[in-house]
Amino acid sequence: MEHIIRRYKIATGTDQIPESNDQLEQMQGELKRMQRETLSLELSLQRYTGEDLNSVQFGDLHELEQKLENAVNKVRERKFELLQQQIDNLRRKGKMLHDENENLYHLLKENQVALDHQAALDQHQQIGIIPILWEEQPSSVLPQATLPPLFNPYRLQPTQPNLQDFSLQLPDYGTSMSS
Repeated sequence: MEHIIRRYKIATGTDQIPESNDQLEQMQGELKRMQRETLSLELSLQRYTGEDLNSVQFGDLHELEQKLENAVNKVRERKFELLQQQIDNLRRKGKMLHDENENLYHLLKENQVALDHQAALDQHQQIGIIPILWEEQPSSVLPQATLPPLFNPYRLQPTQPNLQDFSLQLPDYGTSMSS
């Protein structure tokens, strides 16, 4: 008993030795109250775990059942909230990944078009043809021809002189034959 009182004093910070029997009796009364409360809590715990239900009356069992049902409902509500939060987070993450995937797809498509465009330019430059490129636009708009970004204009130089620059005089066959 003294060991328990000493532990109580240490826990409460009252390391003073009781000066009178009144203080000692008061402490013993507090100790007995705490022991009764501890016993009551232990019995409640046994009831909640399903142990020692033989001595429990019907009304107490009904009350215990209601408490357990309320506790289970609270746990289910909390579990549902957590699952709903996880579902919402996964939906947001899925949408972000979908958007990122679409952006990467469009970027790859643009790069592929640019590579195809560059390959066509290289091929046409090797054979000396300048292609007219069509930009993709909605079907309601007519496409416009655009020049490639690295357009090197060619100048054609004819190898024959322009015939319009010379005044050709054709021989007059009709006059020379009549004479």
